Amino acid sequence: MPKIILVGVDGSDSARKAATVAAELAASTGATLHVLTAVDPQRMGSTGDQSAFGSDVRSLTPGEAAEAIAAEVAGSLTGVVPTIESSPIQGKPADALVEEAKRLGADLIVVGNRRVQGIGRVLGSVATDVAHHAPCDVYIVKTF
Repeated sequence: MPKIILVGVDGSDSARKAATVAAELAASTGATLHVLTAVDPQRMGSTGDQSAFGSDVRSLTPGEAAEAIAAEVAGSLTGVVPTIESSPIQGKPADALVEEAKRLGADLIVVGNRRVQGIGRVLGSVATDVAHHAPCDVYIVKTF
């Protein structure tokens, strides 16, 4: 039985579906669910999405945007799984998920299958890269 499950999210519908499946798995096994969004270090210096605070509008850094995505997805799953954490992680998505799985001693990584079909299968995708390098089991959720 898995005790620690990671799910990578990026704000896409595919990732949200994968997160829902991960939450259901965590709830059924009593595992802690970690909702993670990767921040590519090459984008760290640029500005990202805009956020409104009162009448002020400012750009979020990529790290802040990643943190907001992970927190929003985790918040949407709080009724499904009792123990859930969210955070941004630094690195390219597949590499960051694999490294975080090693750091946490994860039992399972859950990802969506976005861009795994067709040419993405040849050129690579987050799901394919995670499956090849993960230190634990990987569940690829069919999201389309």
